[in-house]
Amino acid sequence: MKLFLLATLLTGSVAHAAPVASACRTQPLNPRCAVGFTGVASIGCFGCPGPRPGTATLTVVGAAFGSASASYTVVDPADATCVISGSATGSVTGAIDVNFTWLRVGATAVITTTGDIDGAGAAVFVVTSPVGNPCGGPVTAQVAGAIEGT
Repeated sequence: MKLFLLATLLTGSVAHAAPVASACRTQPLNPRCAVGFTGVASIGCFGCPGPRPGTATLTVVGAAFGSASASYTVVDPADATCVISGSATGSVTGAIDVNFTWLRVGATAVITTTGDIDGAGAAVFVVTSPVGNPCGGPVTAQVAGAIEGT
């Protein structure tokens, strides 16, 4: 399911995603449910020394529908290799409420969550600003991903 949701999100065919079981559309969410998300993420200084804050605005589909906001703290190498790997911890509130951690290799992050969905998933980041190596300054990226209860 999570790979289908991620593929659906990345291709822009959200309207044709497979239906989610009705038990997942209740509050609180069934912890085995899945959601997909897309949005815009930003980091004040990507690849700078020390932990740095970031935020994201997200659209959530699947077991929950609607808008959500994320805030997180990112730790990446403080040099031109910041694009190779990194990690973050944070929370999402809104259509879904979860705490998360991610471990990123390149543009792909493996995510673990607790809260409305205790689970795991993946996200892909595509830097939209700046052009070129984004290390050492503010970064904005498109993000798409999915999480599923375990």
